[in-house]
Amino acid sequence: MVTGILRCSSVLRKLVVAEFSPSSYSALLLRGRRQPYSTISDAAVYDLITENVTEDAPNRHKRILEEDSQDQTQTTPSLARLQRIVHRHLSHMEDPWKIAQYVQATLDKDRFEEALLLVQTASRDRAVEVSWNQLIAYQIKKKQLKKAIQLFNEMKKRGQLPNVSSYTILINGCAASEHPKLAVSEAVKQYQVLLSSPRLKANTIHLNCTLNVCYRAGDLESLFIVADSINDTNRAPDASTYGIILNALRQDAVTRTDGLPHAQQEALKHKAIDRGKGIWQEVMSKWKGGRLNMDEGLACAMGRLLLITSQRSERPKVLDILQQALNVPNLCKKPLDDTDPFEDPAMKNIALRETSSKTRQAVPGRNTLSLILTMLASCKMTTVGIKYWNLMVRHYGVVPDRDNWYRMLGMTKVSRNSTYAAELLELVPDEFVCGKPFQIAMAAGIRDSVNTNVMTNVDKALDIMLRRLPLPDMLALRLYLRVALVSHSRFRGEVMRGHTNSGKHQYGAQIAAALARLWEPYKQSYYHYFKVEPKPPGRRDVTDELYNSQREVMALARGMYRAMAKLVNEGLLPKEELKEMRRRGAKINREIQTFYADREKLEPKLRPNGRSGEPDPDLSGLSTASPPLSDDEALSDFDDEDLLPCSLVPESEKDDDQDLVQKFEWEWDTTKPVKLPPTQSGNTTNSDCCGVKAIQRGMDF
Repeated sequence: MVTGILRCSSVLRKLVVAEFSPSSYSALLLRGRRQPYSTISDAAVYDLITENVTEDAPNRHKRILEEDSQDQTQTTPSLARLQRIVHRHLSHMEDPWKIAQYVQATLDKDRFEEALLLVQTASRDRAVEVSWNQLIAYQIKKKQLKKAIQLFNEMKKRGQLPNVSSYTILINGCAASEHPKLAVSEAVKQYQVLLSSPRLKANTIHLNCTLNVCYRAGDLESLFIVADSINDTNRAPDASTYGIILNALRQDAVTRTDGLPHAQQEALKHKAIDRGKGIWQEVMSKWKGGRLNMDEGLACAMGRLLLITSQRSERPKVLDILQQALNVPNLCKKPLDDTDPFEDPAMKNIALRETSSKTRQAVPGRNTLSLILTMLASCKMTTVGIKYWNLMVRHYGVVPDRDNWYRMLGMTKVSRNSTYAAELLELVPDEFVCGKPFQIAMAAGIRDSVNTNVMTNVDKALDIMLRRLPLPDMLALRLYLRVALVSHSRFRGEVMRGHTNSGKHQYGAQIAAALARLWEPYKQSYYHYFKVEPKPPGRRDVTDELYNSQREVMALARGMYRAMAKLVNEGLLPKEELKEMRRRGAKINREIQTFYADREKLEPKLRPNGRSGEPDPDLSGLSTASPPLSDDEALSDFDDEDLLPCSLVPESEKDDDQDLVQKFEWEWDTTKPVKLPPTQSGNTTNSDCCGVKAIQRGMDF
């Protein structure tokens, strides 16, 4: 059987080569491709024919076979094939709704060319405005505003009349453009065309879209030109309209005042606030008359406009706005009656209810909570902040987002309450846990440096960070060390009372304890970023992200080294207690020297030492650096000269390890006479916060 098949195949191959013309080869081959195989033997015969044709046919037919093979492997179909597909589908679709459904399904598969050809073909004898809108929306989604405008113009040229949705999609695309200032002219032009159209009527949606484009571009002049088209019929303003205008006033007042004298800044801000108050009076009049629905965004827009003033006494008026519009009580004032806002049944879990869009009651939410915390922090009314948090989170049912948690932690920094900051870190949800909350808590510890329990609080924050983060945050660790260096008021008090040795020893023990706590996190971070983290294949250098992480590790190392040098050089601890610390300092010094030895290669723009043979003024505090210390040499004194190679200097006065100094925080130089600290503004105790009891009572949820 097999022998017979092979004999037939051989005869057929000879017959094809001897008798058939070149065109017949291709025809036979194409027929063979279209013919289904019924048996394995037929497939074998076809393979033999194809192999012979590709080997023995003329070069022209080889090229035909290659081109045909390439056409089959191309992902983008040819124009002829697209036309066949389009005509086949249009032969079964007469309804424009079905055409729109198919166009949307095709665009969802990113087959834009096919969808465009189908819509162009259907436009010859059908009205398919919806399909054109889908094409325009697709290009806007792909950030191709110019192509979307071209499609809009082509739509009109093909006799397809744009509807109101066409203008809405196009103007919204201008608002989402990456170049909003260039999109303003196009949006305003299309809006003016729509206003003058006898066929279509511009509505409130078109008005808000155009205002939003002007707001994003910061073009206040164009915004008010568009706002002049407001009427009480088709383009009646709603809450979004007023919210956009108020936000535009605030943005313009903030951006235009940059670089101006203080008097001019205040004048511009005062003018913006006055215009906003006039708009708010109109809003309240329409709301009370039932012609406007209030929402949270509008009330918060007016509140944030009031916050731009530099007069602290004017900022609490934000709470009056929220009480007026959102029924959130002003807890800074005594209530007129004996009602308890925490017992109001009408507001119980109001943020969790599904409110109807037709209701006039606006619901306070995360935006309101963020605005309240911002205002209270700017006015340093932190005690009320805890009350508002408990009211809105526990009674109203508001679920705080990341911004709310960070602003609440920021209030602890303003109030210098490191105890409350450490307690809050336990309550932050896992999805919001990163380095930022711990940085804020450590910064609160720096500002709370006069608190005798501040090290206990930051130790607790450090323990929480090491438990909740896979890798410790480098900036938080540096801030932790900074707390140990600047918290020395009680030790200076010991010295002023005549107990010099005791005060200095306690100060040194505090710094040494902080360095001991940092040693393991430092080793873990160094091992991860310098040993475990892989380098890109084929490159000897490291990525920018990895290099920045390594710089953060080295900034911590330099801070630890300076703290060790302070202990040794100022004699804060006995020499026998410093032996292990000297060895650790030698190890850190070697790692610092190794990292900065290649810094010129990794940072080509780094300013080298010396210019035209003149000494660099920034090197006044650094001498010629010695080689890395050996274990024996580690027993010698530390000095800042070991921190950097002599050929490199910090890029600026705020280099990696010099950006933590805050106002009124300073290190104590024990070699100099004791002096009084600088006068601090605000309270330095925790009397302005409710403490742990408030946390356990109001934050345990």
